[in-house]
Amino acid sequence: MYLGIQGLYLMLVEKNYVTGASLFLAALLIAPPPIGISRMAKEQFGIDLSIPVRMVATTILLFIAWLSLP
Repeated sequence: MYLGIQGLYLMLVEKNYVTGASLFLAALLIAPPPIGISRMAKEQFGIDLSIPVRMVATTILLFIAWLSLP
């Protein structure tokens, strides 16, 4: 949850869109099913996002956020 709030802050206040979007998407990927996007992706698009896939994607997003910090 903290990653999502920090990502929104970076996008809206600091105008750092790459880092903010990366953190926000990482938070959505690792969030539990009621607020995460794994169930929505499965229901709407038929894509099953398993835990290892979400962890790899989150790691890549966090690495992108780290590289784009000022």
